[in-house]
Order: sequence, then C-alpha cells, then structure tokens
Amino acid sequence: MPTVFKQEVVTGVGTAPVDILQIGEGVRATVVGCNLSNTSDYDMVIANLYVVDENSTQANYARQIPVPPGSSAKVITNGERLILPATAGLRLSTDTEDSIDVTVSYVEIS
Repeated sequence: MPTVFKQEVVTGVGTAPVDILQIGEGVRATVVGCNLSNTSDYDMVIANLYVVDENSTQANYARQIPVPPGSSAKVITNGERLILPATAGLRLSTDTEDSIDVTVSYVEIS
C-alpha cells in the first residue's frame, strides 16, 4: 500500500462552510495535524470543524473553537489521529467573514 504525505492549505474561511479536505475515491487518509490561524488583528474568531463521512453526513468534530486575534489553534495535534475513508472530508466555518487560514497535514493511503 503506497502512502503519500500531503498538505491542504485553505485561506479566507468565513461564515459559509468550506470543505477544507476531501479524500478521493479509492484511497483513505489519516489526518495528523490541523492548524487554524486567525488572520484578524482585532477580532476573536469562533470556529467549528466538521467531519463529513462517505455518505455526506456531517458531524461536529470540534465546536466553538476560540482563536484569538493574530493567533492560532491546533485542532489535531500531539499524536492524535483522525482516520477518514474514501470520499470523506473535513469542513470548517467561523462566525466572522474571511477570518481563518487553515493547514491540514495528512497521509493518503491507496
């Protein structure tokens, strides 16, 4: 089974939910890191991270994550792993327009 280390970077996430990671057909992935960075200099941003399974069911992974202005929050870290099957993914929304840049590190297994 080949494994490939990958990274997704999405900028300017706001109040509309954005799919920040979508696993392709025929592969699965292990998410090893997820960092949310508040690009605002003055506003506290509250973020919600969802897991979307292979049947398009959305569930909360982390709710009401406070990210101080000019700061970041690590959502998946310290050895934590999130296993995603084919066609599953991660979705993010916030309470503030154009406020969060996100980086997701994962290992794709085919």
